[in-house]
Amino acid sequence: MKSKIDTSPVRSRDKVIQSLYEIELSGSDLKDILADLALQSRYPHFKDLLTGVINSKEDIDNMLANNMDRKLSSLDPIERNTLRLATYELLYTKTDAPIIINESIRLSKKYGAVDGHKYVNAVLDRIYKSNSEQV
Repeated sequence: MKSKIDTSPVRSRDKVIQSLYEIELSGSDLKDILADLALQSRYPHFKDLLTGVINSKEDIDNMLANNMDRKLSSLDPIERNTLRLATYELLYTKTDAPIIINESIRLSKKYGAVDGHKYVNAVLDRIYKSNSEQV
């Protein structure tokens, strides 16, 4: 099996978005989702990303609220959770921001509402620019 260093988190992100959607809409438990060890072995970044988003959700939601012109609750669940995942990655991982933003656009186009990717892009761009100015 490849190590995390040798694998791309691209497919793990797809599974994280699907799991966040499942948790939010059906009330599934994080523990139950993480019990699927086969899922974790196929997607080595899955557990770290999913638990990171869940454990940092309050900070992430505050960051999003400060960079959005509408309430987070008014967004489509896919866009909302795509923004959460991307914000987590921007704040807590070493992944390059353009990669995170491009991946978020891809996820929004693939799973989200028509043109939802445009709003995701705008919000993430704002967060990225505000964070890079603080450094």
